[in-house]
Amino acid sequence: MGNSPLNKKIVMVGISLASNGGMVSVAQAYQRGGIFDQWNIEYLVSYKRRDIPMQLEVMARALAIFLQMLLKREVGLLHVHSASRGSFWRKSIFCMFSKIFRVPYILHMHSGEFPVFVREECGFLARKWVQYIFQNAHTVIALTSSWRDSIATLIPNAAIVVLGNPVFVPDHIREQRVTGFQVLFLGRLNKNKGVFDLIRAIPKVLDQLPQARFILAGDGELDNVAQQAEILGVKHAVILPGWVEGSAKDALLASADLLVLPSYYEGLPVCILEAMAAGVPVLSSAVGGIPDVLENGACGVLISPGDVDALSTALIDSLLDSEGSERRRKRAYLRVKKYFSIGKILENLEYIYHTAKQKQHQ
Repeated sequence: MGNSPLNKKIVMVGISLASNGGMVSVAQAYQRGGIFDQWNIEYLVSYKRRDIPMQLEVMARALAIFLQMLLKREVGLLHVHSASRGSFWRKSIFCMFSKIFRVPYILHMHSGEFPVFVREECGFLARKWVQYIFQNAHTVIALTSSWRDSIATLIPNAAIVVLGNPVFVPDHIREQRVTGFQVLFLGRLNKNKGVFDLIRAIPKVLDQLPQARFILAGDGELDNVAQQAEILGVKHAVILPGWVEGSAKDALLASADLLVLPSYYEGLPVCILEAMAAGVPVLSSAVGGIPDVLENGACGVLISPGDVDALSTALIDSLLDSEGSERRRKRAYLRVKKYFSIGKILENLEYIYHTAKQKQHQ
């Protein structure tokens, strides 16, 4: 069985693990969970957030390594992490060569904007290419059941399964905080994440809760956010620590009274899962897979994206309603522990790997 697909490598393709973002967090969690060693996974970096010449060099290098491995018959399975637009086009090249060499591939979709990308930005030929890549995948991974249904509507006959993002969940939920009014945002500071809506919502919150503080932790448009906060007279209540991870992020979650994510587009945000695991109440826009995870409001408060008045009201209500927040955060902790813990997710991923490799072996 020396040249059997069961013994060959799994090649995983994605953004640099030194980058920021939810897709990186997922791959890092897989690595920390031990699956890279258990399944002989080689991770190829197809993209770094650098200038265009560097991006082209990184992509060319990854593709050259992959083709060399295919020619040597070293690859038993390809697993690509994809978002929309350029990310999808890059990953589709790896999928195409995988198909040519009769190596099964897994298409792992992370972008909440993907349906918009296909419907509104792809012409006839581009849509045909998207369909080809999806329909020839051994498995397409969607992050939630509602997202699976959206993809199935766009692309019939794709083999879609649901696999959530993983998170490390402590054995016990933290005690309820009683100190006050610290609101945390984790993610890229830009319009799509709703961060400017959040800034516009703050004055109304401070009218009723002047002691409230808003920690907006992330990269992106920090200067624009700071300028907008100053214009609205709330700069004193806004803290911009930049991108945080590891123990620094854990400390922010431990001191937060509420996590807020008023995004316009999302898949399955890792920051929401992390907040649920840390016992932090969640307030989010009802987009992408978020309503599935928060059980349509049972595990967190949901609002419509872009509704600044509703966001202000929900922030005030969430910070003042300690009984409701306590009920929701406890239910959220139990839900994330049952369905999204690293052990559960890796168990399901290993089943996908096994069936894909087994099919090629037959």
